[in-house]
Amino acid sequence: MRKYLFIFVGLFNYMACFSQTGINLPDINKNDLPEAKFSSSRIFTGSSLFGYIDGGAELYLEYGFDVASVTKIEYKGGEYKTEIFKMKGPEEAFGIFSVSKYRCLSMPALSKFSCQTKYQLQICKGPYYINIINSSGTKSDSIVSINIGKTIADKIMDQEVDLSSYLPDINTETIQTKSFLARGRLGIVNGSPELEDFFMGTTDYTAVIAGEDAKKIISVKFRNKESYKEFLELHKWDIDKPFLSGNVKKIGEYHLLIELRD
Repeated sequence: MRKYLFIFVGLFNYMACFSQTGINLPDINKNDLPEAKFSSSRIFTGSSLFGYIDGGAELYLEYGFDVASVTKIEYKGGEYKTEIFKMKGPEEAFGIFSVSKYRCLSMPALSKFSCQTKYQLQICKGPYYINIINSSGTKSDSIVSINIGKTIADKIMDQEVDLSSYLPDINTETIQTKSFLARGRLGIVNGSPELEDFFMGTTDYTAVIAGEDAKKIISVKFRNKESYKEFLELHKWDIDKPFLSGNVKKIGEYHLLIELRD
């Protein structure tokens, strides 16, 4: 009986540790904010994400979701929720950030990519997408959110996403403010729904799309020859020509740079 009790206690302690550490995700805790009150972190992996964001989990899984930690914080009279999503890599994290941000009021210097509104602060750094939500939308909430975000971001030492191979001639500001990355249909629909037909049936690719509605630069890289060929056939482009049309050119193996104008 003692043996089984020992195993149960050990398992309980392991699960408690698992809940608190978030599987070694960067976090914010009592050491960072001694005066704050923290809830136990909720951890989601794989398809368990549907239990948290039932209507949006497919998008995260399409990009390449690994694990997420959700924690509630009470601090200085405000209530905050931190969502830390670890994706498969920096491109995947930028992808989910790029189609989630909306009408940024500012971009705090917490990483290469951030977006703050009255009620939300979003950060992309390394393979992590961080979302901090406040309940009141006040100026003090925005300041506390930045402090929380900085604490978490400073713990991330992973390499930042590099999109220079996709958009070599696009300036940094355009990439930060007017670009998104897609890995499939849901990414396209969330980032630029008018391009859904342009990618109809396309699979196994990464597309970085920059610009306004009147002009878009699409850099699309395919994982294999089959998906690359299917995309060319969709648009009736000749696979053997270096310039497939006036506004389409190859910039690498299975990699196209396309300019679209209205």
